[in-house]
Amino acid sequence: MNNFDIAYWILLIAAFIVSSYYYSKRKKRFSISREQFISKYSFKEADSIFTEMHKHGFNILSRASGGYGDYEFDHVISKSSEKEDFFIFDFVYTSKSQDKSTATRQATLRSVLIKLKDRELFTFELFPENIFEKIKQAFGAADIDFDEYKQFSKMYVLKGDDESRIRNTFSQSLIRKLESTKSICIEARKSCLLIYNLNHGEFADYEALYKDAKSINEALR
Repeated sequence: MNNFDIAYWILLIAAFIVSSYYYSKRKKRFSISREQFISKYSFKEADSIFTEMHKHGFNILSRASGGYGDYEFDHVISKSSEKEDFFIFDFVYTSKSQDKSTATRQATLRSVLIKLKDRELFTFELFPENIFEKIKQAFGAADIDFDEYKQFSKMYVLKGDDESRIRNTFSQSLIRKLESTKSICIEARKSCLLIYNLNHGEFADYEALYKDAKSINEALR
């Protein structure tokens, strides 16, 4: 091993140590903020929501590279009221873009599941539009656009079985909210609502996501 190789390995090890140190500090701060959020909003630790997530066939599961074992639901907390039950959790998964044999850390999406008690919703899905979705739309894939909200229609794909009801329910205030909250995904089923943000990972702010989910849930009433 020559001097260059030795220097390379020393730098690599040093970078790993520094990276691990800052990751540990960030994880500790996250743990504190999580406990503060739980206390402030009266959440409590909850059991797994595996059955609930699979019962409704949410598309978030398709982000994992394979079946169960390539993903899990971690750090589940919940809060109940007369109108709904809130669950906040981390969807931890091996992405399809990762090599399962070499992946050192799984991806995380912090998510909110709202189980509705006082009403029934209609089925729809909203997620950020990308080049692949534009190509699919060119070949006839569904996407509900609003002529009066061109920015919103450029940002998101919106589809569902009842287009008329979707158009009537998506108010100006909700659309403006979604325009200002980039990368959000909503999966609505008859009795529940799943909300997550593609930019909200392992250390995402609980309070911001919770407030966004509450606001969207109220706007869909």
